[in-house]
Amino acid sequence: MLPQDYSSYVEDLCEGAVRGRDLESFSSIDEWIEWLAWSTAVLDEQDYLTAAVHALSLAPKLAGTDYGTARQRDLGQLWTDTIRGFLGEIAFVKWLKQKFGVGAELDYRKGPLEEFLPSDIEKVENRPPRLNISIKTTKLGGIWLDIPYKQIEHSDIFILVRIGVTREHFLAFLKKISVIRDKILERAIEIGIITSGELENIWRTVPDFTNIPAYIAGFFDKREYGASVKKLDSIFLVDGEMKTKRFIISKFSGYWHPKQDAYRRKVIELLRRQGKSVQENIKFEFEGIGEFSSTLHFVVSSGVLKRKREEWEKLLREI
Repeated sequence: MLPQDYSSYVEDLCEGAVRGRDLESFSSIDEWIEWLAWSTAVLDEQDYLTAAVHALSLAPKLAGTDYGTARQRDLGQLWTDTIRGFLGEIAFVKWLKQKFGVGAELDYRKGPLEEFLPSDIEKVENRPPRLNISIKTTKLGGIWLDIPYKQIEHSDIFILVRIGVTREHFLAFLKKISVIRDKILERAIEIGIITSGELENIWRTVPDFTNIPAYIAGFFDKREYGASVKKLDSIFLVDGEMKTKRFIISKFSGYWHPKQDAYRRKVIELLRRQGKSVQENIKFEFEGIGEFSSTLHFVVSSGVLKRKREEWEKLLREI
């Protein structure tokens, strides 16, 4: 059952589908809407608690630096970022059970980039999966399946889950399980920081927890690209829209490094083959984000992903 305020997420859902060119996979808007309902899973308080506990055991082990940047994240941010990732994995497992009757178990072990486990799925129907599966999470309006280049070597299938986690959800979860009132605010009253009246005012301003919608945007099957996916300069597909002095990439599959000119030159070559007039000094931006961090990525836009029921059924027979 979807949360009552699910309509508040519709704008983000539609924005992601349009920007990511997901709609090109469907013959009509009605077909897309039907697929959207079929692809949806809903996460509840227990799912959030599961993600929070596993993330808490993992976050202190992760590096505080965003990969490819110098920005430092504190432990609290690492915790909430890890929660979001686990929620996407939990949503996928719930969806598999609800739509296909397939039981899967997650492997909650994680580690630094150089220690990636090959699969986020530990078991399928009580046995090890025959394929290594990586699950990536993005916001409802996100369109990019962003795979660190080292991980592309280890996994076979990459799944993108869009999830409706807002900036209020972590605080709302703490309110739901009474951490804020019974621990923080009551303690503040005990030592005279606030009055009972102030407690009630603070309590009312904290948002209430609501169920979280997620939907399974699709999957990328690395096996279809053979040995070419191992070549770190491979770009299989690129498309987008020319703006004044800029080209906005909205469809992409392949490797990308924002600081290495070889990738830029290859994109120009591919676009020119399509008959597009692209100048040497054109500025490239990726739809919705501008640019990726300064490291090598394997990037797939959501519109390129496989997503139809028959494609999932075929994949599940192989898993």
